[in-house]
Amino acid sequence: MRIQHRFSLAAALIAGAVCTTSFASDHREAPLIQEDPSADIADLYAFVNPNDSSKLVLAMTVNPFSTPVEATTYQFSPGVRYRFNIDTTGDAIAESEIIFHSRLLNGVPKFQVELPDGSTFLGDVTSPTMETAANPAIIVNGPNGVRAFAGPRDDPFFFDAVGFSRFLSGTGTFSGTDSFAGFNVSAIVLEVPLSMVSTGTEPLQIWADTSRRKVTVRRASTGKLQRELGVFEQLDRVGVPGVGTAFIPSGMKDLYNIGEPKDDGAAFAGSIVGTLQSLGTDSTNIGILASVAVPDTLKIDLNQPMGFPNGRLLADDVIDTILFFAFNQTVVPDQVDMNDAPFLSAFPFLAPPIQAP
Repeated sequence: MRIQHRFSLAAALIAGAVCTTSFASDHREAPLIQEDPSADIADLYAFVNPNDSSKLVLAMTVNPFSTPVEATTYQFSPGVRYRFNIDTTGDAIAESEIIFHSRLLNGVPKFQVELPDGSTFLGDVTSPTMETAANPAIIVNGPNGVRAFAGPRDDPFFFDAVGFSRFLSGTGTFSGTDSFAGFNVSAIVLEVPLSMVSTGTEPLQIWADTSRRKVTVRRASTGKLQRELGVFEQLDRVGVPGVGTAFIPSGMKDLYNIGEPKDDGAAFAGSIVGTLQSLGTDSTNIGILASVAVPDTLKIDLNQPMGFPNGRLLADDVIDTILFFAFNQTVVPDQVDMNDAPFLSAFPFLAPPIQAP
């Protein structure tokens, strides 16, 4: 499908104002988090299990742009707290948290999951391998019907990011090339009973964040180094795909990553509106996008069908949806309509990782 000429011209006229705008979901979107890939959240997905409507599926991916030829170098960090946050009262403050920690026990990679009731369980990480076939996915059964997977997966995000940059600069258009094809991520996928986080009737708001403990190192009286662990300090957060990447100005991205959704309206709504205005988005569509992006949480109405912006399914073409409203409900397709590998029909749903030949 051809992009209308008037939008190519409009893009060229506004490119100078939005030269830093790029849609890449949340991959390597800010200077500080680029230095910490194991804490860099690429994407968040949340949806009711299509095979069991009593279960909620949550997926967080990190280590964006993992290359198959270096598969074994991408791991979860034992120093990072990976957390899913669920709000049920509409105030963008979590009533429930599900926390994932990486562990190394006797040289074997494990993980620990802490559930909203405080109970925990351990499981085996599915390790990356340099063999031509991926290691089989290890599905861990936790208490109360919880299931978990942690390990390498094909990156489920799909979009022609290079084509979009050329479109904005007026130097070209979309080619239908998936900029994320051929790359893997490290994925945390959980399946939990809806009853664990919800009564089943109220809307949900869900976001993910990563944190590391503040570390103080000093020389003790014995002459040895003494290491003290402090509180967790947030490094990254993700709710709606593309918000932190495309709508937050470059100089505010690190600040945005350590922020909390409850503060988004006061702290960042003006910047988001400014970016959309520079794209030529009219007030009606700014209002639509702002209702999705502020606060930066995935919203789920359990009484409505799943599909972005009602939650986020793996197959949702989310950036096409955002571009549709950013360009005043005109279709601006990137010609990438599906992932480079088919998704699974059952847990953990994400496609197996791409292996080096």
